[in-house]
Amino acid sequence: MNQLLEKIKSDLNDSLYELSRWEIGSDRLIQALKITDEAQMALNNLSESLQFTDETEEIHFFKQFKPELLACRIEEVMKYHIHRNVPIGTDESRLKYYEDELKARTSFFRMNSFHYQYFKSGLSDLDRIYFLSGARPLSVLVADLPESDNEFSTPMTFLFAKFIAYEHIQCHILEQIARIAHPELQQSKSNNQTFELSWTGDSVNMVELAYGIWLTGQLNNGNASLNQIVRWLESTLHISIGIIQRRFNEIERRKRLSVTKFIDQMKDAILKKIESGNS
Repeated sequence: MNQLLEKIKSDLNDSLYELSRWEIGSDRLIQALKITDEAQMALNNLSESLQFTDETEEIHFFKQFKPELLACRIEEVMKYHIHRNVPIGTDESRLKYYEDELKARTSFFRMNSFHYQYFKSGLSDLDRIYFLSGARPLSVLVADLPESDNEFSTPMTFLFAKFIAYEHIQCHILEQIARIAHPELQQSKSNNQTFELSWTGDSVNMVELAYGIWLTGQLNNGNASLNQIVRWLESTLHISIGIIQRRFNEIERRKRLSVTKFIDQMKDAILKKIESGNS
């Protein structure tokens, strides 16, 4: 059964990655809704036969798997409406528009601050209340009431999906702001490479590396956006990373082990090299 669930998610992410190359508009939205609705239908068709081995497995499904699936649709709809309403005018007016959109997302997180902090911190104390199908209604009020596509849901599943989608939209808006504020950073592919290298490690390690480069401001005096860094790495090292924010979710799920597994491995390898005394 887990293989069927992972195939639904994998097929969805692959389709959305291909769709991400399209210009944002009505054609893309129609196709995105078709793709996400088909994934949701496939999931619903499994709902009657889906049996969890224990509460931990059920909580994982309603806390992580299904919210990530639902977030895809929410994100595509928001992207469409954001781009449709971009004002025609000066760079200043467009910058203000995107900054206001960013503030709106921040306001949403603030209105749901209790549950958002639970989401961000990776807590689990209330999981049996929030993410079991037989859970009672929430005793803590939610500013944005969760919706349910059918009975196959839990009190917090939809809200967690919105948290995921809104965080992705924040990154998207920051990308648009960077495009306007720093147009000189829009780089074309370099055609003067004397030889090529290909990334043959796990693609999730590249995600970890991309975030590390971005968050520490290693490129273009810290002005290179996350998306620019990812596209550059993909082009240079011939690897398909996919939708970066969704791949980052894989890293966040390592919280009980090591979130920075790949970077930790590099650190250990360098220290071992130094300790060996061999240059």
